[in-house]
Amino acid sequence: MDNRLATLLTRGESLTRAEYRVLAHLTEHPLLVGNITVRELAQATFVSTATIMRLCQKLGFSGFSEFIWHCKQLLTDTPHIPSQVQGALHLPALFSQFIANYQRTFHWVTEEKRYQFSSLLREKESFFLYGAGFSYLFAEYLTKKLQVLGKTAFISGPGDSRNIFLSNAARYQVFIAVSRSGETEQVLDKAKIAKNVGMTVVAFTRASANSLAGMADLHFALYDEAVHYAAEAAGVTSFESNLVLLMDLLLLEATG
Repeated sequence: MDNRLATLLTRGESLTRAEYRVLAHLTEHPLLVGNITVRELAQATFVSTATIMRLCQKLGFSGFSEFIWHCKQLLTDTPHIPSQVQGALHLPALFSQFIANYQRTFHWVTEEKRYQFSSLLREKESFFLYGAGFSYLFAEYLTKKLQVLGKTAFISGPGDSRNIFLSNAARYQVFIAVSRSGETEQVLDKAKIAKNVGMTVVAFTRASANSLAGMADLHFALYDEAVHYAAEAAGVTSFESNLVLLMDLLLLEATG
């Protein structure tokens, strides 16, 4: 129910069940206001047009048109969402820890790295993205974002034939790899090929020494509280939300 129209329901003490049904229908479907005739509203609520006219008069309006105009005025107001929290705000225990982890990451995302990413986004048009396992989901997320920006962006993963990458690598200018460990064999294989054909390699990994980071032209290290690779497929950490936050902020800065 749209609570901007809820005040109408409080005026319905003297309404019949049929009249109240008409009023409730509009509050449940506010997009109909101004887009439905009195006859269509009558059909939708199984009442007569005379019932709707009586409703309008009981609510203090001269007719249906004035009633709809009043509803439109109510809908132009900013919706009010009543607070469900009383007193002090109680956040999850790990909330502040997640924030601290984000801040740790951004100590490593230097101004120079952000500038390099912005330059790539402005100067290059074609991007090949790769990720394995959970990392594929985040590579796909970045792919969609680049496509929205009008870039040519292609996503691939271990399920695709190696020949797909070999036959298409030369068509792309930038290779972006997402790998939490930075040691996934399929990702390293594609990154090596990308380097050999002259693509700029960008990597997103955890902030620890890893093979992909050493191979990348531009490396974004993310703080990861997980201390072993098994945690990549188990447990919930701040790494994933940290990664999405970093991607969005890089894109925002590059396009702002």
